Amino acid sequence: MKLYHLSSGPLRVNTYFLVNDATREAICIDGGENYKLIKRTEEENGFKIKHLLLTHAHFDHAGNAAAIKADGAKVYVSEKDAAKLLCGGTLAENFGRSFTPVGADVILNGGETLNLCGMDVEVIATPGHTDGSLTFRTGDMLFTGDTLFFESVGRTDFPTGDREELIRSVKKLFALIGDYKVYPGHEDFTTLSHERKYNFFSDVDI
Repeated sequence: MKLYHLSSGPLRVNTYFLVNDATREAICIDGGENYKLIKRTEEENGFKIKHLLLTHAHFDHAGNAAAIKADGAKVYVSEKDAAKLLCGGTLAENFGRSFTPVGADVILNGGETLNLCGMDVEVIATPGHTDGSLTFRTGDMLFTGDTLFFESVGRTDFPTGDREELIRSVKKLFALIGDYKVYPGHEDFTTLSHERKYNFFSDVDI
């Protein structure tokens, strides 16, 4: 498995590609908004997106979902955020952005282990930034969306955000056994051991 990464859009969302080296089939995590950049990354690196995993439904993470689905990929999202992709709740209008509604192919609730493109991906429910936010774990990597950042955490002042839920979700990640590379939805990569030590939520109680 090989990991590719790009950052795009006005909010510089991080998009990740987990690629099976043998088949060149890929999982995309949070497709962002720049479809042309997604396609160029596919072509230049010789892989094909088969599955799109969304940490949550906000437009900066899910803006390309309809186009990627039209190319043949399956869209995975939590049950609560699936409704946002169809009926509003992506925040696109709040930021003056366009958003094409898209239906999910696979609904997730947390606790599932998916085998996609020959790779196992565990789904962890981490509500707080939205009520349906997810974290994806594979190998020694955590893809945390807007739940956990480098020495920070996601906002909870958007609709369905909840600070107490976010605290519980971050502490759930801190409680995982061992260390992990943390790949957030924005900004720099980090590690779980670093965040356990330096993230201000490590000392926050509900």
